[in-house]
Amino acid sequence: RGHEHLYFWNDDKSQGMDWPAATRELPCKVSCKVCRSPIADEGRNMWLAFCPLFDFGCPASIPPAFKATHHIFYGAHVVAMNDGLPKFQGHKKNSPMVDDTGALLHEQPTCVIGGF
Repeated sequence: RGHEHLYFWNDDKSQGMDWPAATRELPCKVSCKVCRSPIADEGRNMWLAFCPLFDFGCPASIPPAFKATHHIFYGAHVVAMNDGLPKFQGHKKNSPMVDDTGALLHEQPTCVIGGF
């Protein structure tokens, strides 16, 4: 319910379309066609929903499916995350792992996360 209020915008074509958008080309931006609030970026194999859309309560109770499994681009981090999760200097598929401070790990462990 509510899908009739979705609007899809494709930057490459400078073209937008209302729901149903079965013919839309990806990637595209998804927003509310009533108020134009951004909802998500939709890619070829991903859906990136914007955080303000979620209300996990107060205090927050984050469902397991939403919890982080690792950090990417940690080489440019601003705040250290001492959470015990694996950290990668860049993208996890083609960059070395780093410690909580962003320093390269001396021994690069094999790290398989989420089957990637």
